[in-house]
Amino acid sequence: MTPPPLDQINALTTQGITFLTTLSELLDAEYKALQQRSIEHLQELVGQKTDTLQQLEENNQARNQLFISAGITPDKPGLQDYKARLNETEAASFTSLWSELEQVLRQVNEKNKRNEIIITRNSRNLEQLMSIIRGQNQKNTLYNQSGGKGNYSAQNSLGKA
Repeated sequence: MTPPPLDQINALTTQGITFLTTLSELLDAEYKALQQRSIEHLQELVGQKTDTLQQLEENNQARNQLFISAGITPDKPGLQDYKARLNETEAASFTSLWSELEQVLRQVNEKNKRNEIIITRNSRNLEQLMSIIRGQNQKNTLYNQSGGKGNYSAQNSLGKA
């Protein structure tokens, strides 16, 4: 089978870089919105992130399909095999774009983890505040049969009686 044309692969890779860069910018905006606790802005960003992720998924599928149709597996060994079939100039172009794609993907993953930590921390703080408002002692909170949290302070006092 003939390898997919480099111009198609590079065009899809460049498009993937664009989508990831957009996602990176959205994650930065989400970080700021989380700090400012701007619910409206967060809701808007979620929609934009969903659209961008969908476009990125379609881009990945198209790129993978190009490789698969040429009998090349869309994984590290397959990409190395594809690169070996290219001349020096083409291989340099392919490697440069692919490295940039990987770098932007790593940045997006780091920013996503950062935002996830903030969301988890805020959720935990809100849960603690709600427990205080309800007058629940955290030590008395256990999981009930349905997997939800329940307040079992009454059982503790019954055990003492």
